Amino acid sequence: MNNKDEGCDEMLIAAMDDGRLISLVSPDFTRSELNLLRNRKRFYCPVCRSPVRLRLGSKKKWHFSHHPKYPCIIETEPESTAHLSGKEDLFQWTKANGRTPELEHYIPEIHQRPDIYLPGIHPIALEYQCSTISEEKLHARTCGYMSVGIRPIWILGGARQKKIRCLARLSGFESQTIQFSNRNAPSHPFFSPYYVSYYYPAEKRICFAGHLHPVSKTMYITQEINHMIPSARPHQLIMPALPFSPESFKQDWADCKRRYRLSVPSHLSREEYWLRQQAYRLRMNYSGFPSFVGLPHRDYIHFSLPPCLWQMWIYFVMTHSPPDLWLTPDMLMRTGKIGGTETVFLRRSLPLCPKRSLAGVIKTYLEQLVKLNKAEGKEGAYRFRASRIAGDLPLDQLLKQDRLVLDSLERVHGQMNK
Repeated sequence: MNNKDEGCDEMLIAAMDDGRLISLVSPDFTRSELNLLRNRKRFYCPVCRSPVRLRLGSKKKWHFSHHPKYPCIIETEPESTAHLSGKEDLFQWTKANGRTPELEHYIPEIHQRPDIYLPGIHPIALEYQCSTISEEKLHARTCGYMSVGIRPIWILGGARQKKIRCLARLSGFESQTIQFSNRNAPSHPFFSPYYVSYYYPAEKRICFAGHLHPVSKTMYITQEINHMIPSARPHQLIMPALPFSPESFKQDWADCKRRYRLSVPSHLSREEYWLRQQAYRLRMNYSGFPSFVGLPHRDYIHFSLPPCLWQMWIYFVMTHSPPDLWLTPDMLMRTGKIGGTETVFLRRSLPLCPKRSLAGVIKTYLEQLVKLNKAEGKEGAYRFRASRIAGDLPLDQLLKQDRLVLDSLERVHGQMNK
């Protein structure tokens, strides 16, 4: 919240005494003209009709703001200069590309005011999010738009983009902005249609971080593509063209598994600590898990835990089950209880993406084991091929197999699609 002298609930649109709207996006006003207008007119919030003040400072983009004594009925966050500039850029961009955007359009049914509203048969709400908000608040706003048939698209401020080599960090609410592209996908076992969008107003650049594959609760392998906004088109926010490099992905995935095997963590998550306890109880080498544990697939993003952890638990269960016992995905779903309530099969919140059955996600992994000839399936149930499960292998061999198992999945997939 800003201090009492600055006000809050910044906006680029206001109503005047006669009901007419004034937009600060319009290029028609000079500072002198706005100063004159400010001396002659009063300005009001178009939503709650509370008085607002016209801010014409030299450091922050010109805007209207509520007086602290008269906050808007819509809960908003203070807007930075980057947010105000980005919102104007996106408005002008969609308008220049033949759309009829409405800036800060109020939707009374859900009491929400998106940054930019694109009307049409399939209306869209563009939300440019620079500040931190709670996961609950973002989820509620997303569901609010969807409840009235509006597709929300969240674009994160460029300053929120955090990268370490090939990895993108999405923490807190950010993972809930992940979108699913319906663009025709190439037939490749590791292609991922999941992506997030960023906008850098100072550079006039849109960044799509796509082909997301989780390697921890907050870290994702990604491949990016950038567009300067004059050459980008609004439809790319829904269906971006994201070139995919299988070789780069396989190397990145193998590198992440290598670091996981070799690292000595200073802090363990509750789930990893629990799994290490189970490995000790079962007298298994935790870091010596076979290479078919920790396989990638686009649908594995729907689990909150990374593939190495929940697949390791499946490996523990199937290895220590009677050899004649056939396990179904639903049976496996009922295992892995941590403290009696939580489970290693916890769903990640992805409100903008199509739902996937968690049992179906587990089935996808079991089918991968069948393709690798490590398991066999019968009538929706599975068991390991005991003769195909090797004992503990030296670390150097495991590291080589971590890459080779990806090549095997790629080769089998190619043969099945000929």
